[in-house]
Amino acid sequence: MDADVGAVTDAAIIERSVQDPATFSTIFDRHAPHIHRYLARRLGVPAADDLVAETFLAALRRRDRFDTTCPNARPWLYGIATKIVGQHRRSEEREYRLRQGTSPRRARHRTPTWSPPR
Repeated sequence: MDADVGAVTDAAIIERSVQDPATFSTIFDRHAPHIHRYLARRLGVPAADDLVAETFLAALRRRDRFDTTCPNARPWLYGIATKIVGQHRRSEEREYRLRQGTSPRRARHRTPTWSPPR
């Protein structure tokens, strides 16, 4: 890596990281605080702590598809984070619906399908 990492574009770092994955850590160091703040505003700090790691893992896996004509990776990372927010919310909604459907409180209010003979 060059002595002045700050002068190297994100595109150049991502290009290098295809051959040397450890280089991608520079992208994390540059952009993780911004992505964390974005996720924390959308979902809260506890969720952001986990999802920032998920965002960068997805970015690392997709780095070969990054448009290297764009010097800054932050918009790309925000896009990945936004998709992860949607997945997280859908997952929470499914879990909520599942819990509502199997709630013991709800089951108590159901009309019995069988009644004893009189």
